[in-house]
Amino acid sequence: MRKIIQMGNPILETPAENVKNPMSSEVTKIIEDLFETIESRLDHAAGLAAPQIGYGKRITVLRRFDIEEANPKSKEMIWEVVINPEITYRSEELSTEWEGCLSIKDGDLFGKVARPVEVEVKFLDINGEEKVVRVRDYQSHVFQHEIDHLDGKLFLRYVENPQELYTAAELKKKNREEVNDL
Repeated sequence: MRKIIQMGNPILETPAENVKNPMSSEVTKIIEDLFETIESRLDHAAGLAAPQIGYGKRITVLRRFDIEEANPKSKEMIWEVVINPEITYRSEELSTEWEGCLSIKDGDLFGKVARPVEVEVKFLDINGEEKVVRVRDYQSHVFQHEIDHLDGKLFLRYVENPQELYTAAELKKKNREEVNDL
């Protein structure tokens, strides 16, 4: 298991390099390390990018909530390996979701982020095969957040009001107060 690198480390602000050979032993090792590292954080994670564990390569693993929701009888988490992703379409319509990041305060800082509600992403899968997916809503945020890591960007750059950043405990309390105000 690798240590998750925290904000302030230059690798998180450096664009990652494209993978030349997705079937190489180096890529296999990075993917294994990503899964091994995220396994301990499954209850808090939607994805993990190679730079977050010290590799400057365009590889991420992310949870496919959209596929899980399409099959509600299954309780299995579905993860996708995404290599050299490229967003080929962004909707003009935006959605706002709470986002956090395992590389910022160990995943205990959240802020509202507006992103395109729908994106299309072209990438190579774990077998080196090209895939194109179009995702919406929360899944769109997950893909964009992880691709941002590969571009050297953290979600904090999209938070309009830094005073509206909350720890998990603060956010839980805030949500309880908002419900009570209804």
